[in-house]
Amino acid sequence: MPPRVKKTTTPVETAPVAAPVPAAAPSSKMVKYRHPNLKISPRKLRLVASSAKKLLPAEAVSRLHFTNSSAARILTKAIQSAIADAKNNHHLSPSSLTFNTIMVDEGQKIKRMDKSHGSRFARGIRVKRHSRLTIILSGTISSQ
Repeated sequence: MPPRVKKTTTPVETAPVAAPVPAAAPSSKMVKYRHPNLKISPRKLRLVASSAKKLLPAEAVSRLHFTNSSAARILTKAIQSAIADAKNNHHLSPSSLTFNTIMVDEGQKIKRMDKSHGSRFARGIRVKRHSRLTIILSGTISSQ
């Protein structure tokens, strides 16, 4: 067998290609709204939040206005507050806002005795559940 010969390559000089400069794109920003203690069960609030998550915030507020539940009323106020915060404090354009996340977690639980049930229903203890709501909006900074 003939001995192996190592092939060497010489680098080819090429002219540097300038990267295209993007146009002045408006910068985007995220705004976080938290409510640590809502007096509603997380399960009830998640049912409404999952349907509102797919919409734009302004559209979600108008749809929730016609939903007849206490969870919809609570979520409407929270979304309106988040939109106002994004507009006034972070200078974001309300038309560019979108939901990044809506999270509903468990909050504190208040346990109360219910004497009328005696030994039934977990020894007569009623659990009053609360929720933690976190809404994260993203949008572009308005040019005002």
